[in-house]
Amino acid sequence: MKNKFIILLMLLVSAGFSSCDEGLEDVNTNPNDPEVVPTGNIFASATKSFTDFSRDAFNAGRLTQAWVQYWGQTAYADEDRYLYRETTAESIYQNTYLAASDLKAIIDFNTNEATRDDAAASGNNDNQVAASRIMLSYMFYELTNFFGDVPYYSYGSDDPDFQALAVDQSFAPAFAPQEKIYADILKELRESSNMINTSAPVFTSGDNIFDGDPVKWKKFANSLILRVANNLREVDPSTANSAITAAVQAGVMTSNEDSAIQKYGTTNINASPYWIAFEVDGRTDFAVTAPFIDLLKGESGNFDLDPRLFEMAAPISATIEEVKESSYEPSQDPDDYVGAPYAFRNMNNLPFDSYSFMSGKILKPDYGEVLMEYAEVEFILSEQNGFDQENYEDGVRASMERWGVAAADIDAYVATLPAANEENVLTQKYIALYMQPHTAYAEYRRTGFPNTLLLPGDMVTLPQNQIEAQAPANRIESYTFVSGVNGVTDLPFRLRYPQILQTLNRENRSAAAADLDNGDTILSKLFWDVN
Repeated sequence: MKNKFIILLMLLVSAGFSSCDEGLEDVNTNPNDPEVVPTGNIFASATKSFTDFSRDAFNAGRLTQAWVQYWGQTAYADEDRYLYRETTAESIYQNTYLAASDLKAIIDFNTNEATRDDAAASGNNDNQVAASRIMLSYMFYELTNFFGDVPYYSYGSDDPDFQALAVDQSFAPAFAPQEKIYADILKELRESSNMINTSAPVFTSGDNIFDGDPVKWKKFANSLILRVANNLREVDPSTANSAITAAVQAGVMTSNEDSAIQKYGTTNINASPYWIAFEVDGRTDFAVTAPFIDLLKGESGNFDLDPRLFEMAAPISATIEEVKESSYEPSQDPDDYVGAPYAFRNMNNLPFDSYSFMSGKILKPDYGEVLMEYAEVEFILSEQNGFDQENYEDGVRASMERWGVAAADIDAYVATLPAANEENVLTQKYIALYMQPHTAYAEYRRTGFPNTLLLPGDMVTLPQNQIEAQAPANRIESYTFVSGVNGVTDLPFRLRYPQILQTLNRENRSAAAADLDNGDTILSKLFWDVN
Protein backbone atom coordinates (compact mmCIF):
# COMPACT_ATOMS: atom_id res chain seq x y z
CA MET A 1 0.00 0.00 0.00
CA LYS A 2 2.86 2.35 0.83
CA ASN A 3 4.27 1.82 -2.66
CA LYS A 4 0.97 2.79 -4.23
CA PHE A 5 0.81 5.87 -2.04
CA ILE A 6 4.27 6.88 -3.20
CA ILE A 7 3.33 6.36 -6.85
CA LEU A 8 0.17 8.40 -6.42
CA LEU A 9 2.08 11.19 -4.73
CA MET A 10 4.60 11.23 -7.57
CA LEU A 11 1.77 11.47 -10.07
CA LEU A 12 0.24 14.37 -8.17
CA VAL A 13 3.57 16.16 -8.04
CA SER A 14 4.08 15.56 -11.76
CA ALA A 15 0.64 16.97 -12.48
CA GLY A 16 1.60 20.17 -10.68
CA PHE A 17 4.40 20.80 -13.16
CA SER A 18 2.46 19.93 -16.30
CA SER A 19 1.30 23.47 -17.04
CA CYS A 20 4.92 24.63 -17.24
CA ASP A 21 5.98 21.87 -19.63
CA GLU A 22 3.32 21.76 -22.30
CA GLY A 23 4.31 19.44 -25.13
CA LEU A 24 6.65 17.29 -23.06
CA GLU A 25 3.99 14.60 -22.84
CA ASP A 26 4.65 13.77 -26.51
CA VAL A 27 8.32 13.22 -25.77
CA ASN A 28 7.53 10.96 -22.80
CA THR A 29 5.02 8.75 -24.62
CA ASN A 30 6.19 5.24 -25.39
CA PRO A 31 4.41 4.13 -28.57
CA ASN A 32 5.08 0.47 -27.69
CA ASP A 33 3.13 0.60 -24.40
CA PRO A 34 -0.65 0.21 -24.39
CA GLU A 35 -2.61 3.29 -23.34
CA VAL A 36 -5.28 1.20 -21.60
CA VAL A 37 -4.76 -2.08 -19.78
CA PRO A 38 -7.65 -4.48 -20.59
CA THR A 39 -9.91 -4.73 -17.55
CA GLY A 40 -9.97 -8.51 -17.91
CA ASN A 41 -6.22 -8.52 -17.28
CA ILE A 42 -6.67 -6.37 -14.18
CA PHE A 43 -9.38 -8.71 -12.90
CA ALA A 44 -7.24 -11.80 -13.46
CA SER A 45 -4.37 -10.18 -11.58
CA ALA A 46 -6.57 -8.99 -8.71
CA THR A 47 -8.28 -12.33 -8.03
CA LYS A 48 -5.06 -14.30 -8.37
CA SER A 49 -3.02 -11.98 -6.16
CA PHE A 50 -5.75 -12.02 -3.52
CA THR A 51 -5.93 -15.81 -3.47
CA ASP A 52 -2.15 -16.11 -3.63
CA PHE A 53 -1.56 -14.21 -0.40
CA SER A 54 -4.73 -15.16 1.48
CA ARG A 55 -4.18 -18.90 0.99
CA ASP A 56 -0.40 -19.05 1.18
CA ALA A 57 1.82 -20.87 3.66
CA PHE A 58 1.95 -17.94 6.09
CA ASN A 59 -1.47 -16.27 5.90
CA ALA A 60 -3.41 -19.55 5.88
CA GLY A 61 -1.00 -22.43 6.52
CA ARG A 62 0.46 -20.97 9.70
CA LEU A 63 -2.72 -19.20 10.71
CA THR A 64 -6.27 -20.41 10.13
CA GLN A 65 -5.38 -23.73 8.47
CA ALA A 66 -3.57 -24.48 11.70
CA TRP A 67 -5.98 -22.84 14.13
CA VAL A 68 -8.96 -24.87 12.91
CA GLN A 69 -6.61 -27.88 12.99
CA TYR A 70 -6.80 -29.13 9.45
CA TRP A 71 -3.00 -28.91 9.33
CA GLY A 72 -0.25 -28.50 11.88
CA GLN A 73 3.38 -27.53 11.57
CA THR A 74 6.06 -30.17 11.27
CA ALA A 75 9.05 -28.17 12.46
CA TYR A 76 7.82 -25.92 15.25
CA ALA A 77 4.49 -25.06 16.83
CA ASP A 78 4.53 -21.35 17.64
CA GLU A 79 1.67 -20.34 15.36
CA ASP A 80 -0.26 -23.48 16.31
CA ARG A 81 -0.07 -22.09 19.85
CA TYR A 82 -1.40 -18.71 18.60
CA LEU A 83 1.97 -16.91 18.45
CA TYR A 84 1.38 -15.77 14.90
CA ARG A 85 3.78 -13.45 13.09
CA GLU A 86 3.19 -9.72 12.81
CA THR A 87 4.00 -9.97 9.11
CA THR A 88 0.95 -12.21 8.64
CA ALA A 89 -1.49 -9.61 9.96
CA GLU A 90 0.28 -6.90 7.98
CA SER A 91 0.16 -8.93 4.77
CA ILE A 92 -3.53 -9.77 5.09
CA TYR A 93 -4.39 -6.16 5.83
CA GLN A 94 -2.27 -4.37 3.25
CA ASN A 95 -2.58 -6.84 0.40
CA THR A 96 -6.37 -6.92 0.68
CA TYR A 97 -6.45 -3.20 0.01
CA LEU A 98 -4.02 -3.53 -2.90
CA ALA A 99 -6.24 -6.14 -4.56
CA ALA A 100 -9.34 -4.09 -3.74
CA SER A 101 -7.77 -1.05 -5.41
CA ASP A 102 -7.46 -2.99 -8.65
CA LEU A 103 -11.12 -4.02 -8.49
CA LYS A 104 -12.15 -0.43 -7.86
CA ALA A 105 -10.11 0.57 -10.91
CA ILE A 106 -12.20 -1.85 -12.99
CA ILE A 107 -15.35 -0.22 -11.65
CA ASP A 108 -13.99 3.23 -12.48
CA PHE A 109 -13.03 2.21 -16.02
CA ASN A 110 -16.51 0.81 -16.63
CA THR A 111 -18.44 3.74 -15.18
CA ASN A 112 -16.36 6.64 -16.52
CA GLU A 113 -17.77 7.92 -19.80
CA ALA A 114 -14.26 8.50 -21.14
CA THR A 115 -13.16 4.87 -20.62
CA ARG A 116 -16.29 2.69 -20.54
CA ASP A 117 -16.21 2.01 -24.29
CA ASP A 118 -12.62 0.77 -24.07
CA ALA A 119 -13.54 -1.32 -21.01
CA ALA A 120 -16.46 -2.89 -22.94
CA ALA A 121 -13.91 -4.68 -25.13
CA SER A 122 -13.34 -6.97 -22.10
CA GLY A 123 -17.02 -7.69 -21.44
CA ASN A 124 -20.35 -6.17 -20.51
CA ASN A 125 -19.81 -2.95 -18.53
CA ASP A 126 -22.45 -3.64 -15.89
CA ASN A 127 -21.34 -7.24 -15.47
CA GLN A 128 -17.73 -6.22 -14.93
CA VAL A 129 -18.86 -3.77 -12.26
CA ALA A 130 -21.04 -6.44 -10.64
CA ALA A 131 -18.26 -9.06 -10.56
CA SER A 132 -15.85 -6.52 -9.08
CA ARG A 133 -18.39 -5.59 -6.40
CA ILE A 134 -18.90 -9.26 -5.56
CA MET A 135 -15.17 -9.83 -5.15
CA LEU A 136 -14.82 -6.63 -3.10
CA SER A 137 -17.59 -7.93 -0.83
CA TYR A 138 -15.76 -11.24 -0.50
CA MET A 139 -12.49 -9.52 0.39
CA PHE A 140 -13.94 -7.06 2.90
CA TYR A 141 -15.99 -9.83 4.53
CA GLU A 142 -12.82 -11.80 5.22
CA LEU A 143 -10.91 -8.69 6.30
CA THR A 144 -13.52 -7.53 8.81
CA ASN A 145 -13.82 -11.07 10.17
CA PHE A 146 -10.11 -11.00 10.97
CA PHE A 147 -9.88 -7.57 12.59
CA GLY A 148 -13.33 -6.09 13.29
CA ASP A 149 -13.76 -2.45 12.29
CA VAL A 150 -11.67 -1.63 9.19
CA PRO A 151 -11.60 1.05 6.49
CA TYR A 152 -14.30 0.07 4.02
CA TYR A 153 -15.26 0.93 0.45
CA SER A 154 -18.77 0.70 -1.00
CA TYR A 155 -19.67 1.32 -4.63
CA GLY A 156 -21.56 4.57 -5.12
CA SER A 157 -21.95 5.21 -1.40
CA ASP A 158 -21.65 8.64 0.18
CA ASP A 159 -21.58 7.25 3.72
CA PRO A 160 -18.89 9.26 5.56
CA ASP A 161 -17.74 6.11 7.38
CA PHE A 162 -16.77 4.41 4.10
CA GLN A 163 -13.46 6.07 3.27
CA ALA A 164 -11.24 3.21 2.05
CA LEU A 165 -9.67 3.33 -1.43
CA ALA A 166 -10.24 7.10 -1.68
CA VAL A 167 -6.50 7.80 -1.70
CA ASP A 168 -7.07 11.08 -3.52
CA GLN A 169 -8.91 12.29 -0.41
CA SER A 170 -7.20 10.70 2.58
CA PHE A 171 -4.29 8.41 3.36
CA ALA A 172 -5.74 7.86 6.86
CA PRO A 173 -9.28 6.59 6.31
CA ALA A 174 -11.77 6.11 9.12
CA PHE A 175 -12.52 2.59 10.36
CA ALA A 176 -16.12 1.69 9.57
CA PRO A 177 -18.07 -0.17 12.29
CA GLN A 178 -18.26 -3.87 11.52
CA GLU A 179 -22.05 -3.87 11.88
CA LYS A 180 -22.30 -1.28 9.09
CA ILE A 181 -19.85 -3.24 6.95
CA TYR A 182 -21.96 -6.37 7.23
CA ALA A 183 -25.14 -4.50 6.34
CA ASP A 184 -23.49 -2.88 3.35
CA ILE A 185 -21.96 -6.12 2.09
CA LEU A 186 -25.44 -7.66 2.03
CA LYS A 187 -26.66 -4.63 0.07
CA GLU A 188 -23.71 -4.82 -2.32
CA LEU A 189 -24.25 -8.49 -3.03
CA ARG A 190 -28.00 -8.04 -3.53
CA GLU A 191 -27.47 -5.14 -5.93
CA SER A 192 -24.66 -6.95 -7.74
CA SER A 193 -26.85 -9.98 -8.33
CA ASN A 194 -29.62 -7.75 -9.69
CA MET A 195 -27.12 -5.85 -11.84
CA ILE A 196 -25.90 -8.88 -13.78
CA ASN A 197 -27.13 -9.25 -17.34
CA THR A 198 -27.24 -13.03 -17.76
CA SER A 199 -27.34 -12.68 -21.56
CA ALA A 200 -23.89 -11.09 -21.79
CA PRO A 201 -20.42 -12.27 -20.72
CA VAL A 202 -18.91 -10.84 -17.57
CA PHE A 203 -15.40 -10.90 -19.03
CA THR A 204 -14.37 -12.21 -22.42
CA SER A 205 -11.03 -13.18 -20.88
CA GLY A 206 -9.30 -12.89 -17.52
CA ASP A 207 -12.02 -14.46 -15.39
CA ASN A 208 -10.25 -17.44 -13.85
CA ILE A 209 -13.15 -18.20 -11.52
CA PHE A 210 -16.17 -18.65 -13.81
CA ASP A 211 -14.73 -18.05 -17.30
CA GLY A 212 -17.06 -15.09 -17.77
CA ASP A 213 -20.30 -17.01 -17.06
CA PRO A 214 -22.85 -14.43 -15.79
CA VAL A 215 -25.29 -17.02 -14.43
CA LYS A 216 -22.61 -18.49 -12.18
CA TRP A 217 -21.55 -15.04 -10.99
CA LYS A 218 -25.17 -14.33 -10.08
CA LYS A 219 -25.42 -17.59 -8.14
CA PHE A 220 -22.12 -16.80 -6.41
CA ALA A 221 -23.41 -13.41 -5.25
CA ASN A 222 -26.60 -14.94 -3.87
CA SER A 223 -24.71 -17.80 -2.21
CA LEU A 224 -22.33 -15.34 -0.54
CA ILE A 225 -25.39 -13.60 0.88
CA LEU A 226 -26.17 -16.89 2.61
CA ARG A 227 -22.69 -17.02 4.13
CA VAL A 228 -22.68 -13.40 5.32
CA ALA A 229 -26.28 -13.43 6.58
CA ASN A 230 -25.76 -16.73 8.39
CA ASN A 231 -23.05 -15.09 10.47
CA LEU A 232 -25.73 -12.70 11.77
CA ARG A 233 -28.08 -15.49 12.83
CA GLU A 234 -27.57 -15.04 16.58
CA VAL A 235 -27.31 -11.24 16.67
CA ASP A 236 -29.84 -10.19 14.02
CA PRO A 237 -32.03 -13.16 13.07
CA SER A 238 -34.57 -11.01 11.24
CA THR A 239 -31.97 -9.63 8.83
CA ALA A 240 -30.37 -13.05 8.44
CA ASN A 241 -33.63 -14.80 7.61
CA SER A 242 -34.91 -12.18 5.19
CA ALA A 243 -31.57 -11.95 3.37
CA ILE A 244 -31.29 -15.73 3.04
CA THR A 245 -34.89 -16.09 1.84
CA ALA A 246 -34.41 -13.42 -0.84
CA ALA A 247 -31.10 -14.92 -1.95
CA VAL A 248 -32.57 -18.39 -2.36
CA GLN A 249 -35.42 -16.96 -4.41
CA ALA A 250 -32.92 -15.12 -6.62
CA GLY A 251 -30.95 -18.33 -7.23
CA VAL A 252 -28.05 -19.90 -5.34
CA MET A 253 -25.59 -22.67 -6.22
CA THR A 254 -27.35 -25.94 -7.04
CA SER A 255 -24.46 -28.25 -7.94
CA ASN A 256 -20.67 -28.52 -7.76
CA GLU A 257 -20.55 -27.02 -11.24
CA ASP A 258 -21.54 -23.71 -9.64
CA SER A 259 -18.71 -23.65 -7.08
CA ALA A 260 -16.43 -20.59 -7.12
CA ILE A 261 -12.86 -21.79 -7.60
CA GLN A 262 -9.80 -19.71 -8.42
CA LYS A 263 -8.00 -21.70 -11.08
CA TYR A 264 -4.24 -22.16 -11.27
CA GLY A 265 -1.95 -23.50 -13.98
CA THR A 266 0.42 -26.42 -14.33
CA THR A 267 3.59 -24.32 -14.51
CA ASN A 268 5.32 -22.85 -11.49
CA ILE A 269 4.75 -19.28 -12.63
CA ASN A 270 0.96 -19.77 -12.35
CA ALA A 271 0.95 -22.44 -9.64
CA SER A 272 -1.21 -22.65 -6.53
CA PRO A 273 0.04 -21.13 -3.26
CA TYR A 274 0.93 -24.37 -1.47
CA TRP A 275 2.67 -25.76 -4.53
CA ILE A 276 4.85 -22.67 -4.47
CA ALA A 277 5.58 -23.28 -0.79
CA PHE A 278 6.38 -26.99 -1.08
CA GLU A 279 7.89 -27.25 -4.57
CA VAL A 280 9.37 -23.86 -5.42
CA ASP A 281 10.37 -22.85 -1.88
CA GLY A 282 11.20 -26.43 -0.86
CA ARG A 283 9.15 -26.46 2.35
CA THR A 284 7.87 -29.50 4.23
CA ASP A 285 6.26 -27.44 6.96
CA PHE A 286 2.75 -28.88 7.21
CA ALA A 287 0.96 -32.18 7.75
CA VAL A 288 -2.64 -33.15 8.43
CA THR A 289 -3.42 -32.98 12.14
CA ALA A 290 -4.43 -35.78 14.47
CA PRO A 291 -7.74 -34.11 15.44
CA PHE A 292 -8.83 -33.97 11.78
CA ILE A 293 -7.54 -37.44 10.87
CA ASP A 294 -9.22 -38.92 13.94
CA LEU A 295 -12.51 -37.26 13.01
CA LEU A 296 -12.33 -38.69 9.47
CA LYS A 297 -11.41 -42.14 10.82
CA GLY A 298 -14.44 -42.09 13.09
CA GLU A 299 -12.29 -42.19 16.21
CA SER A 300 -13.82 -38.92 17.43
CA GLY A 301 -17.13 -37.25 16.69
CA ASN A 302 -20.36 -39.03 15.78
CA PHE A 303 -19.54 -40.45 12.35
CA ASP A 304 -18.22 -43.66 10.85
CA LEU A 305 -15.07 -43.91 8.77
CA ASP A 306 -15.23 -41.13 6.18
CA PRO A 307 -13.96 -42.10 2.69
CA ARG A 308 -12.81 -38.50 2.17
CA LEU A 309 -9.88 -39.46 4.42
CA PHE A 310 -8.24 -41.23 1.48
CA GLU A 311 -8.75 -38.19 -0.77
CA MET A 312 -7.74 -35.47 1.67
CA ALA A 313 -4.63 -37.06 3.20
CA ALA A 314 -1.78 -39.35 2.14
CA PRO A 315 -0.81 -42.56 3.95
CA ILE A 316 2.18 -42.33 6.29
CA SER A 317 4.23 -44.38 3.83
CA ALA A 318 4.10 -41.55 1.26
CA THR A 319 7.13 -39.28 1.18
CA ILE A 320 6.64 -35.61 0.43
CA GLU A 321 8.25 -36.13 -2.99
CA GLU A 322 5.78 -38.92 -3.76
CA VAL A 323 2.91 -36.68 -2.68
CA LYS A 324 4.08 -33.91 -5.02
CA GLU A 325 4.41 -36.42 -7.85
CA SER A 326 1.16 -38.22 -6.92
CA SER A 327 3.20 -41.40 -7.25
CA TYR A 328 2.47 -42.97 -3.87
CA GLU A 329 0.44 -46.14 -3.52
CA PRO A 330 -3.09 -45.22 -2.37
CA SER A 331 -4.43 -47.05 0.66
CA GLN A 332 -7.97 -47.72 1.79
CA ASP A 333 -6.79 -48.90 5.19
CA PRO A 334 -7.44 -46.22 7.84
CA ASP A 335 -4.57 -47.61 9.93
CA ASP A 336 -2.21 -46.26 7.26
CA TYR A 337 -3.24 -42.70 8.16
CA VAL A 338 -1.95 -41.04 11.32
CA GLY A 339 -2.33 -37.36 12.11
CA ALA A 340 0.47 -35.08 13.19
CA PRO A 341 0.18 -34.11 16.88
CA TYR A 342 -1.15 -30.57 17.05
CA ALA A 343 0.80 -27.86 18.90
CA PHE A 344 3.43 -30.43 19.92
CA ARG A 345 6.60 -28.53 20.68
CA ASN A 346 8.81 -31.56 20.05
CA MET A 347 7.77 -32.13 16.45
CA ASN A 348 11.42 -32.27 15.43
CA ASN A 349 11.64 -35.58 17.32
CA LEU A 350 9.20 -37.19 14.87
CA PRO A 351 10.24 -38.44 11.42
CA PHE A 352 8.07 -37.60 8.40
CA ASP A 353 6.92 -41.20 8.02
CA SER A 354 5.18 -41.14 11.40
CA TYR A 355 2.30 -38.90 10.23
CA SER A 356 0.29 -38.12 7.11
CA PHE A 357 0.91 -35.31 4.66
CA MET A 358 -1.90 -33.80 2.60
CA SER A 359 -2.91 -35.77 -0.49
CA GLY A 360 -1.57 -35.37 -3.99
CA LYS A 361 -4.96 -33.96 -4.97
CA ILE A 362 -4.05 -30.87 -2.97
CA LEU A 363 -0.31 -30.60 -3.40
CA LYS A 364 -0.21 -29.97 -7.14
CA PRO A 365 0.42 -26.84 -9.19
CA ASP A 366 -3.10 -26.54 -10.60
CA TYR A 367 -4.99 -27.12 -7.36
CA GLY A 368 -7.97 -24.75 -7.49
CA GLU A 369 -8.49 -22.67 -4.36
CA VAL A 370 -12.16 -22.78 -3.42
CA LEU A 371 -13.77 -19.44 -2.63
CA MET A 372 -17.16 -21.04 -2.01
CA GLU A 373 -18.64 -24.40 -2.90
CA TYR A 374 -22.09 -25.84 -3.34
CA ALA A 375 -21.83 -28.09 -0.26
CA GLU A 376 -21.62 -25.02 2.00
CA VAL A 377 -24.88 -23.73 0.52
CA GLU A 378 -26.66 -26.95 1.45
CA PHE A 379 -25.33 -26.88 5.01
CA ILE A 380 -26.46 -23.26 5.42
CA LEU A 381 -29.89 -24.19 4.10
CA SER A 382 -30.02 -27.12 6.50
CA GLU A 383 -29.39 -24.73 9.40
CA GLN A 384 -31.84 -22.21 7.99
CA ASN A 385 -34.51 -24.93 7.76
CA GLY A 386 -34.11 -26.09 11.35
CA PHE A 387 -31.23 -28.49 10.59
CA ASP A 388 -33.05 -30.20 7.79
CA GLN A 389 -32.04 -33.80 7.02
CA GLU A 390 -32.26 -33.56 3.22
CA ASN A 391 -30.10 -30.45 2.94
CA TYR A 392 -27.63 -32.04 5.35
CA GLU A 393 -27.35 -35.20 3.27
CA ASP A 394 -27.12 -33.19 0.04
CA GLY A 395 -24.23 -31.20 1.54
CA VAL A 396 -22.34 -34.36 2.48
CA ARG A 397 -22.93 -35.87 -0.97
CA ALA A 398 -21.76 -32.69 -2.71
CA SER A 399 -18.56 -32.55 -0.67
CA MET A 400 -17.76 -36.21 -1.30
CA GLU A 401 -18.43 -35.89 -5.01
CA ARG A 402 -16.11 -32.87 -5.23
CA TRP A 403 -13.33 -34.86 -3.56
CA GLY A 404 -13.80 -37.77 -5.98
CA VAL A 405 -15.29 -40.37 -3.64
CA ALA A 406 -16.89 -43.29 -5.50
CA ALA A 407 -20.69 -43.21 -5.76
CA ALA A 408 -21.12 -46.51 -3.90
CA ASP A 409 -18.96 -45.28 -1.03
CA ILE A 410 -20.97 -42.05 -0.86
CA ASP A 411 -24.24 -43.98 -0.67
CA ALA A 412 -22.88 -46.25 2.04
CA TYR A 413 -21.60 -43.33 4.14
CA VAL A 414 -24.75 -41.23 3.80
CA ALA A 415 -26.81 -44.23 4.85
CA THR A 416 -24.93 -44.30 8.17
CA LEU A 417 -25.17 -40.57 8.92
CA PRO A 418 -26.62 -39.79 12.32
CA ALA A 419 -29.74 -37.61 12.25
CA ALA A 420 -29.34 -33.95 11.41
CA ASN A 421 -28.90 -31.69 14.41
CA GLU A 422 -26.72 -28.69 15.19
CA GLU A 423 -23.60 -30.68 16.09
CA ASN A 424 -23.80 -33.14 13.21
CA VAL A 425 -24.61 -30.61 10.49
CA LEU A 426 -21.96 -28.13 11.60
CA THR A 427 -19.31 -30.83 12.02
CA GLN A 428 -19.99 -32.10 8.50
CA LYS A 429 -19.81 -28.50 7.30
CA TYR A 430 -16.39 -28.21 8.97
CA ILE A 431 -15.18 -31.32 7.12
CA ALA A 432 -16.48 -29.93 3.83
CA LEU A 433 -14.63 -26.64 4.44
CA TYR A 434 -11.26 -28.41 4.47
CA MET A 435 -8.80 -26.14 2.60
CA GLN A 436 -11.11 -23.15 3.16
CA PRO A 437 -9.71 -22.27 6.58
CA HIS A 438 -10.74 -18.59 6.83
CA THR A 439 -14.39 -19.59 6.48
CA ALA A 440 -13.98 -22.51 8.88
CA TYR A 441 -12.36 -20.15 11.41
CA ALA A 442 -15.35 -17.79 11.26
CA GLU A 443 -17.72 -20.75 11.58
CA TYR A 444 -15.98 -22.06 14.69
CA ARG A 445 -16.14 -18.66 16.36
CA ARG A 446 -19.83 -18.36 15.51
CA THR A 447 -20.88 -21.85 16.58
CA GLY A 448 -18.21 -23.56 18.69
CA PHE A 449 -18.27 -26.56 16.33
CA PRO A 450 -16.65 -28.90 15.74
CA ASN A 451 -16.17 -29.89 19.38
CA THR A 452 -13.36 -32.24 18.37
CA LEU A 453 -10.63 -29.58 18.28
CA LEU A 454 -7.77 -29.69 20.74
CA LEU A 455 -7.97 -26.72 23.12
CA PRO A 456 -5.44 -25.21 25.54
CA GLY A 457 -5.15 -27.38 28.62
CA ASP A 458 -6.09 -30.60 26.83
CA MET A 459 -3.70 -33.52 27.25
CA VAL A 460 -2.74 -35.75 24.31
CA THR A 461 -1.31 -39.26 24.34
CA LEU A 462 0.73 -39.91 21.21
CA PRO A 463 -0.05 -42.96 19.08
CA GLN A 464 2.29 -45.90 19.49
CA ASN A 465 4.03 -45.43 16.15
CA GLN A 466 5.03 -41.87 17.09
CA ILE A 467 6.23 -42.91 20.52
CA GLU A 468 8.41 -45.65 19.05
CA ALA A 469 9.70 -43.34 16.29
CA GLN A 470 11.40 -41.05 18.80
CA ALA A 471 14.92 -41.58 20.04
CA PRO A 472 14.71 -43.37 23.43
CA ALA A 473 16.65 -40.67 25.25
CA ASN A 474 14.18 -37.95 24.18
CA ARG A 475 11.01 -40.02 24.08
CA ILE A 476 7.77 -38.23 24.96
CA GLU A 477 4.56 -40.21 25.24
CA SER A 478 2.10 -37.43 26.05
CA TYR A 479 1.91 -33.67 26.22
CA THR A 480 -0.47 -30.85 27.16
CA PHE A 481 -1.53 -28.18 24.69
CA VAL A 482 -0.23 -24.95 26.18
CA SER A 483 -1.31 -21.71 24.55
CA GLY A 484 1.49 -19.31 23.77
CA VAL A 485 -0.73 -16.36 24.76
CA ASN A 486 -1.85 -15.86 28.35
CA GLY A 487 -5.57 -15.98 28.92
CA VAL A 488 -6.47 -17.84 25.73
CA THR A 489 -8.53 -20.93 26.51
CA ASP A 490 -10.10 -21.38 23.08
CA LEU A 491 -9.21 -20.23 19.57
CA PRO A 492 -8.24 -16.56 19.23
CA PHE A 493 -11.25 -14.34 18.59
CA ARG A 494 -9.53 -12.03 16.06
CA LEU A 495 -6.18 -10.73 14.83
CA ARG A 496 -4.55 -7.64 16.28
CA TYR A 497 -4.38 -4.62 14.00
CA PRO A 498 -1.01 -4.48 12.21
CA GLN A 499 1.51 -2.41 14.15
CA ILE A 500 2.25 -0.37 11.04
CA LEU A 501 -1.13 1.33 11.49
CA GLN A 502 0.19 3.04 14.60
CA THR A 503 2.36 5.04 12.23
CA LEU A 504 0.16 5.26 9.13
CA ASN A 505 -3.26 5.73 10.74
CA ARG A 506 -2.75 6.06 14.49
CA GLU A 507 -5.82 8.10 15.42
CA ASN A 508 -8.36 5.97 13.59
CA ARG A 509 -6.72 2.73 14.62
CA SER A 510 -6.79 3.83 18.27
CA ALA A 511 -10.49 4.71 18.02
CA ALA A 512 -11.28 1.29 16.56
CA ALA A 513 -9.23 -0.49 19.24
CA ALA A 514 -11.01 1.45 21.98
CA ASP A 515 -14.34 -0.03 20.85
CA LEU A 516 -13.12 -3.61 21.39
CA ASP A 517 -14.15 -5.23 24.66
CA ASN A 518 -10.61 -6.33 25.51
CA GLY A 519 -8.74 -3.79 23.43
CA ASP A 520 -6.58 -4.62 20.42
CA THR A 521 -5.91 -8.20 21.50
CA ILE A 522 -6.88 -11.66 20.27
CA LEU A 523 -9.20 -11.86 23.30
CA SER A 524 -11.69 -9.32 21.92
CA LYS A 525 -14.76 -10.85 20.32
CA LEU A 526 -16.35 -9.44 17.18
CA PHE A 527 -19.96 -8.30 17.33
CA TRP A 528 -21.39 -11.48 15.76
CA ASP A 529 -19.36 -13.84 17.96
CA VAL A 530 -21.77 -14.50 20.82
CA ASN A 531 -21.08 -18.23 21.14
